[in-house]
Amino acid sequence: MENAKKVYDYVVVGAGYAGSICARRLAEEAGKKVLLIDKRPHIAGNMYDELDDRGILVHRYGPHISVMNEQRSYDFLSRFTEWVPYLHRVNAVIDDKEVPLPISFYSIDQLFPYEKASEIKKQLLAKYPENANVPILELLSNENPVVREFAAYIYEKVFLHYTMKMWGLDPKEIDPSVTARIPVRLNYDTRHFTHKIQVMPKNGFTYLFQNMLNHPNIEIRLNTPAHDLLKINMETMKVEYRDMEVREGLVYTGALDELFEYTFGEMPYRSLRFEFESHDVTMLQNPTVLNWPDDRPATRRTEMKRLTQQVKENVTSTITEYPGKYIRGDQVWGEPLYPINNPECMKKYSMYAKLAQKVPGLTILGRLAAYKYYNMEATVLAALDVSDGLLAKTGR
Repeated sequence: MENAKKVYDYVVVGAGYAGSICARRLAEEAGKKVLLIDKRPHIAGNMYDELDDRGILVHRYGPHISVMNEQRSYDFLSRFTEWVPYLHRVNAVIDDKEVPLPISFYSIDQLFPYEKASEIKKQLLAKYPENANVPILELLSNENPVVREFAAYIYEKVFLHYTMKMWGLDPKEIDPSVTARIPVRLNYDTRHFTHKIQVMPKNGFTYLFQNMLNHPNIEIRLNTPAHDLLKINMETMKVEYRDMEVREGLVYTGALDELFEYTFGEMPYRSLRFEFESHDVTMLQNPTVLNWPDDRPATRRTEMKRLTQQVKENVTSTITEYPGKYIRGDQVWGEPLYPINNPECMKKYSMYAKLAQKVPGLTILGRLAAYKYYNMEATVLAALDVSDGLLAKTGR
C-alpha cells in the first residue's frame, strides 16, 4: 500500500529570523501544522553561532548584534532568551590612528590638530543642529568650504575604499539608505549604535532559535533546498509540492530569482569570505570591531569575546571579513548575503516581485526575498507584521 502524503498547513522556507518567527506564530497562535525547511545543516540562518575548537562562541556568518528601538521586537524575542547588556564599539584605522565610528566630534579631535578640529566642529554646528546625524553625501554638497573639505577627507578615508570593497561600487552608485547607515555624528557619542535597546542573547543566537522553534506543530528539515520539495509551475503560476499536501500556503524567505528558476536572469549580491583565527592572548584589540577603510582586501576584524562577553583567559578568537561578488554554487562565494540596491537591480527585482504576486498562497519575506538591506530589527518587525496578516486570515 502506497504511503499517504504528509499534510501541512504551511511550508516555510528559511530558518532565519523571518521564517522562524512566522513558523512559530502560525504554529502557536493559529494551531497550524508547519514544515520549516532550510538548505543549510542548521537553524538560525545567518545568526547561527557555535563554540569553536578553543571554546569561544563565534558567529559563523559574521558578527550580529541585537539593537532595537521597538518594544514589540524586544518583547517577542525575550520569550526565547535571557539578555545581557551590550554596547557595540567600532574603531576605524585612518592615517595610522584608531578613531571611533561613526565619525563624531571625538573622532575629529583625534584626526586633526586642535585649531582645525575646533573650526570644523564650529562650522558643522553653524549649519546643522547639535546631535544631528548627517549623511556624508549631504556634507559633500555643503556650500561651506571648511565643511566641504572635511567631508571630502572623511569620504575618501572612511567611505570610499570601504564601500568599494564592500559593494564593488562607488558610494554614489549605492542607495542612500545604505551609505547613510554610518553618518557623521555631531556630538561626542562614541557608541556605534544609538538604539534604545542594546543587548546580546545570554546563551547565543542558536539557543534563542532552538527555543523559538521548539513547538509540536513545527517540523524542521535541514539540508533541504526548496527545489527538493517544491517548484512554481510557470504556466499555471501555482506552487507544486512533491510528496506532500499543503493546505494553505508557502512562506518563502529565499532569493526570488532562484524560486522562479532565473526567468529574468540572476539577481546580483555581495558575499563574504570569513577567516577565523585563534590567538593565545586574553584580548587582541581595544574595540569589538576594527574597520580597515583602506586598500587592503579585508574590511574588518571582530573579536568575538568582546561581543559575547565570555570570560576565558589566554585565548581569543577573531573573524576577519573579505567581501566579494556572489557566485552561485561557488564553495567560497556561494552565499548571497547582501542585495545590491541600485535602480538597475531594483528594476529586475520588480519583475520577480510581480511574478510572486501572481502565485496563490505565496508570501515573500526577508532580506533575500524582499531584496532589501534589512538590519536585524527590521527583519523581526517585518516578520511580525507579515505573520499578523497571515494570522488575520485564520481569524486569530
